[in-house]
Amino acid sequence: MKAADIFTGLEDFIRYADGLLPDTTYEQLGPSIRTTTLNIMDLITPEVYIALCGTENADSPLYQGLEFLKSAVATGALYKYAIFATVKRNGAENSLYKYQHEEIKQHHIDSYWKAMDRLLAWLDAHASDVKWTDSDGQEHSFIDTDIYQERQLLPIKSAEEFDYYFGIDKSSFFFSKIQYLIRTVWQMKILPMIRGSKDETVLDLAKRSLCYQVMAKAVMQFDVTELPRSIRYDFNHEYTQGSSMQAREKLYAQLMADVDSWTASIDSILTVASGASSIQTNSNEENNKHYTIL
Repeated sequence: MKAADIFTGLEDFIRYADGLLPDTTYEQLGPSIRTTTLNIMDLITPEVYIALCGTENADSPLYQGLEFLKSAVATGALYKYAIFATVKRNGAENSLYKYQHEEIKQHHIDSYWKAMDRLLAWLDAHASDVKWTDSDGQEHSFIDTDIYQERQLLPIKSAEEFDYYFGIDKSSFFFSKIQYLIRTVWQMKILPMIRGSKDETVLDLAKRSLCYQVMAKAVMQFDVTELPRSIRYDFNHEYTQGSSMQAREKLYAQLMADVDSWTASIDSILTVASGASSIQTNSNEENNKHYTIL
């Protein structure tokens, strides 16, 4: 199917997104719709996307998923198209001030994020219901996809759990972007540090350290528009005293300072536990052949 086939036309499109210029044609939106569609397919797989698009019955349990999907595609496409709309408006001698352009862009970013959060949260709640049949006649669901299975192997499995340790506005959309960072930091930094400990305090500190390290990496690697709204707000307001890189480095240093503190706490707990273990297992008695006189 073509990306634009998710909508029947411009009238259907504007049911899911606002702020479209009156003289915009559906054909002009095509490239933005196509790009947004490909981005969403990367997160939910092409099979899930097509399965939802094939839902025509309003009584189907998947129909709400289709509505969320159409909202995500429309708001994402309009966000991408916003720069062209601004150029068109300025070219028609109906110029925008910079602050007006920024407000419009912020509106579209927020709308897109909210739509994606709803779509991904709904998909998780209905993972076994979204089904399709492959070319061999085998039935599959979202639960069978690599995207879903790989997430089950992560120490932090949801946006809500991540938000418990570090506020990301409980954004499922952002959580989908950082899963590779979670996997990398956990395997390379956290596992060697906790040394297989099952201590609940250690594991809690390890997860907290994991989330802060992931955020530190995201702050340095991601574009500001790819960060949760609360962090975007900080960059646009609190951190505007210096350059963008200075703001990123400042926040990175704050996050890593907390990480260093928790690393020290974990090391202290494990050191004490190791010492206690050695005392409990001391068999330095006279009837032991390894007994020594000190």
